[in-house]
Amino acid sequence: MQPPYTHCLFRCFTKRRYYLWIGLLGLLLRIVWALLVPVQPVSDSIAYDTFAQNLANCRNYGWDCHTPTAYWPVGTSFVYSLLYRVFGHVYWPIVVSNLVLDIGTVWLSICLAEKLFGRRVAALSGCFLALWPSQIQFTTVLASEQLFVALTMAGLVIWLNERLNLWLRVGLVGVILAADSYVRPTALLIPVLLLILRFVQTYEVRRNIAAILGMFLLMALLIAPWSIRNTEAFGQFVIISTNGGANLWMGNNPDSTGGFMELPQGVSRLNEAQRDRYLKLLAEAYIKAKPNLFVTRAIQRTIDTYSRESIGVLWNEASLTKCYGTWLLLPLKVINQIYWVGMLVLGISGTILLGIKIGAGQLLIHPTVLFWGYFAAIHAVIVSQDRYHFPSIPMIGILGASAVICLLDAQFKGRYRVNQSFTPK
Repeated sequence: MQPPYTHCLFRCFTKRRYYLWIGLLGLLLRIVWALLVPVQPVSDSIAYDTFAQNLANCRNYGWDCHTPTAYWPVGTSFVYSLLYRVFGHVYWPIVVSNLVLDIGTVWLSICLAEKLFGRRVAALSGCFLALWPSQIQFTTVLASEQLFVALTMAGLVIWLNERLNLWLRVGLVGVILAADSYVRPTALLIPVLLLILRFVQTYEVRRNIAAILGMFLLMALLIAPWSIRNTEAFGQFVIISTNGGANLWMGNNPDSTGGFMELPQGVSRLNEAQRDRYLKLLAEAYIKAKPNLFVTRAIQRTIDTYSRESIGVLWNEASLTKCYGTWLLLPLKVINQIYWVGMLVLGISGTILLGIKIGAGQLLIHPTVLFWGYFAAIHAVIVSQDRYHFPSIPMIGILGASAVICLLDAQFKGRYRVNQSFTPK
């Protein structure tokens, strides 16, 4: 006998055609937000905007047409510069691209969830992501998050598609992750995660290592032109950006609060690459001198990154205040926080329930937990901010949906299913 709820609220979750309606719902909410809230760049958005204009107008990636920079990764500004070259310096094409990226991420998350947990979890996770307040608010923000998350999810979904030839997947994912690395260099190590996922499914050593080495080689070839540009500009080898050491220093110095800090006095005489290396050495020395403090601060940075989700309101604050006054800011922040805390609790619950189902050891190499853990670990080491948990949001949404379905099945004596092909054989 089928659980009663499958004949009412969750009946539609077993039919793929409802995925379209979920995507349309997410698209509609984002279009409404974009119509009500104009784009007004602040903070990092100003940098992306300026760099994109200079790339479009004078082919230089920097604050002006003459001085090069690599402090921010070039990927996001390069995409914006292409839009500026076609449409001029207007923001609506970026808003449209954000709409496409957001709905693409929702669709890719649905695909991943269906593969891992089935259609009901897929549809519910799609609903969670379509309704996610901060993701709706970022429609009118110039930022790297939308592009990075979409590319990361695309790479993961393609890699897990066993119907595609392995070497075709190596090529496709290699190109995607090279582009992803141009947006955020944290994508450079994602092939290691993909190797882990494939190894625990197949235990093929040589074939898997060859595949990942091939992926790394392809990524290196695609990133090499930018690395050469950086090396020529700064006199020493720089893969993509010159902010890795600075970010590590911000989170690991005597005055660190875990978040953003102004760079110390005295480094202005160095070029970007020299400054980055110097700050990296300072941070590494401080970590070695105070390992216990590093662990304590790593925990605090993780708490800071996952304790709130107000950045969507903050980076739209200028537009919201100009159009509607300040009264709207607090209600929006409250809505964001309630939704975020609810989803975080569900995501953690889903992780625990999944661990009970498949075992603690297998839990650690499940795709959702592995990727969530990877992004959490990065910012536990370097610097914290609430937007740094955005790459984990699809995984949190999927695990949160799995928790809801699991608990409903337990209540109605249904069957909570996990795709066992993603656990060791």
